[in-house]
Amino acid sequence: MRAILLGRPNAHAVPGGDALQIEETATVLRSAGVEVLLPRTADEARAQLRAGDTLNLWNVQRAPDWADLPERARAVGARLLITPLFHPVERYHAEGRHGVASVARMLLDADRFAALRFGGKDLLARAAEVLSAADAVLLAHPDEESLLRAWCGAELRATAVVPPAIPAIPAATVERPFEGDFVLSVGRIEPLNNPLLSLSAARRAKLPIAFVGSLPPLGKHLLHSRRFKREIGAAGRRHARWLGSMSASAVRGLMEQARVHVLASWTEVLGRSTVEAALHGAAVVLSDVGHAPAYLGSDPRVVTVDPGDEAALERGLRAAWRVGRAEDSPVAARVRETLTWPAVAPALLAAWSVG
Repeated sequence: MRAILLGRPNAHAVPGGDALQIEETATVLRSAGVEVLLPRTADEARAQLRAGDTLNLWNVQRAPDWADLPERARAVGARLLITPLFHPVERYHAEGRHGVASVARMLLDADRFAALRFGGKDLLARAAEVLSAADAVLLAHPDEESLLRAWCGAELRATAVVPPAIPAIPAATVERPFEGDFVLSVGRIEPLNNPLLSLSAARRAKLPIAFVGSLPPLGKHLLHSRRFKREIGAAGRRHARWLGSMSASAVRGLMEQARVHVLASWTEVLGRSTVEAALHGAAVVLSDVGHAPAYLGSDPRVVTVDPGDEAALERGLRAAWRVGRAEDSPVAARVRETLTWPAVAPALLAAWSVG
């Protein structure tokens, strides 16, 4: 078998959880003897596609970027799998996003901008068409099927639940960012992840907070980046620090130190850093969006908040701080049993009809 996995066109420039998930999926498939190709664009994938292949398209809300690939797969006799990674974006665009980069994107390609930003009828019709025609749709959680149906009206022919998984990465020994306990927030420094609200809520709660993550590429979210750096500086190094981008093993090392992890993002499929932090013992504060709350379960160590409510986020941070770390909690056990690659790989290989 030969597999072709296609994600966001800009994943190489703006890495994220989806890009990591594709790379790790490729590793699991290769370990099972599958030849895996990772094109960057639909044109590259089209040139590679041939009879007997399995084409796996990721992120259904970017269906315009797939062009005619789904039809091409059918025409050449290839199997089509869709990994939707569905995450509602309406509230983020209404309340959380700001800056001049959006204007530039709108001027360059108004139709595509409107489709991706507002979920226009053309996008919804195309998403429903592709999802309904796929040989299988790989869901992040069982609830995703009903979300897709409500969003675009798709009726799925076949599904398999393959949650976003966490790799086994050893933790590196890293210097503590503060002398005592601290709150950690891991994620790109951009409006989607809402770091300004997390910083403000932590300051109001008088809790030291460290941020790990890269700034967006030059020219994107520029005003937000400037404000973030200005407010980190105003807080002072005893209260807030931005540690920049770090290796995965160094991030794991920080997660093993942190008392609390917070990611108050506007939208998520899962929230990879949240479940990683929970696995490594931190109490977690997360938005009431995405599938992480369902996977983590009801527990004092898991605090969900509205990403637009700073007072609720402050209360959530205080509540999680009181609970504190636990090296081997029921939450960590749930993550280990459902969201690590040893748990997820069998479902992935079964969905791909491998092994």
